[in-house]
Amino acid sequence: MMKEEFKRSLIGGESHKIHSCPDFVSDTKKLVKVKTPPTPLPGCNLINQKFLDNSNTCKCISRLIMLAISAILIILFSSQLISAISITPGRTTINFEPGLSQEIPFSIINSENKEMSVVFTVRGDLADYITLTKTYEEFSSSDESKSFSYTLNLPSTLGKPGLHEAEIVALQMPKDIKEQGTFVGATVGVITQLYVHVPYPDKYIEVDVNIIEAGQNENTVFLIPVVSRGKLDIVDVRAVIDIYTSLNEKVATIDSNTETLNSLERKELVADWVADVNPGKYLADITIIYDNEVTKIEKEFNVGEMILEIKEIHVRDFELGQIAKFNALVENKWSNDLKDVYLNILVYNEEGETMADFKSPTYDINALSKSEMVAYWDTVGVHEGTYDGKLILKYGDKSTDRNIQLKISDYEIEVLGVTGRVIVQRGTKFNLNNLLLILLIFLIVANIIWFVVVKKLLKKKKR
Repeated sequence: MMKEEFKRSLIGGESHKIHSCPDFVSDTKKLVKVKTPPTPLPGCNLINQKFLDNSNTCKCISRLIMLAISAILIILFSSQLISAISITPGRTTINFEPGLSQEIPFSIINSENKEMSVVFTVRGDLADYITLTKTYEEFSSSDESKSFSYTLNLPSTLGKPGLHEAEIVALQMPKDIKEQGTFVGATVGVITQLYVHVPYPDKYIEVDVNIIEAGQNENTVFLIPVVSRGKLDIVDVRAVIDIYTSLNEKVATIDSNTETLNSLERKELVADWVADVNPGKYLADITIIYDNEVTKIEKEFNVGEMILEIKEIHVRDFELGQIAKFNALVENKWSNDLKDVYLNILVYNEEGETMADFKSPTYDINALSKSEMVAYWDTVGVHEGTYDGKLILKYGDKSTDRNIQLKISDYEIEVLGVTGRVIVQRGTKFNLNNLLLILLIFLIVANIIWFVVVKKLLKKKKR
């Protein structure tokens, strides 16, 4: 009896016959053993599946743990790889001369006063023309800096016109790396660059632009360095600057001064513009004209600052203990649309702890326009009184913070510190809830009166 119950418990209550002999197939001469796989019991399938699921879960957890450990080790190891050295100058620039031989100095600064070795290497298309005076140097903790040099020996020709470069790399290594032999591990390095300009056969200039931004109705300055990279002199070079809004509308055209450039000479073109436009982003489309040749360059710049201003705040039908709806009217004084703008209001208790932190949804506010933003505050548990707070208006990578005070009574909130004194609209006892209650009472009374009148009319008809 016990065995039968045990069998039923394993197979979910079903009755199965259990044979004590293997299966055989009989023919006239021999018995052949039939190799049939055993049929697992249903309960065993469930157990095996759970085991596999648990095994897979363990493997996933193990992998996550290994990844976390690896990440921690990388972070810890990287913190040890912060460079203790720096190099100066960062770059040396020369103009190509056939057969030029020149020694170029540089210095390594032991900024953390470490004991270390420094190994020097060269890379780049000029590497074959550079000879290092040293390829290895030891630094003690008392060595603040050391001076080095390399020799540049240029050939008679150097391929195509334009920029050719090389990098002298200083690798920070463990102390006495020469004696220790092979080093396996990560290291850090610093670089000093060598630029060699091969002149173009005709007239050619390189241009850059720097813009000194200013506010609305103030002077914006355009500084345009120009370098002659050709073998021929340039008689006349000047810049014409077209200024466009973000909607591709041209708002101004200005001219720079005019200069003469000798071969390989550098000068600067300058143009001023009084930015009598709305604050916002603008594009400078700069055309450089030199002896009937033209080159162009563009650059974005700002006029004024990205500004959002809260014009007013009001709440309709406020009652303490209910949800207060703050309506804030915000003006975008920037001539570009602002996206994902939101309002955040913090309210502090007497101990300076945050007792309320509520935000509006995000809004997209069109350029030079006003928009209403809404934030909700559940005032359940809030008592009458004066509370300190903070108003945060977040837009782009900027935010405007204002310290405020909220004076709260049963049917009124006053907010101080936004735009002077802002009265948040007084509620009344006849708010929405009270209005619904009055309407309900009115309907009940009307139904009673109607019922009485109809009943009297029916009685009269019966008579």
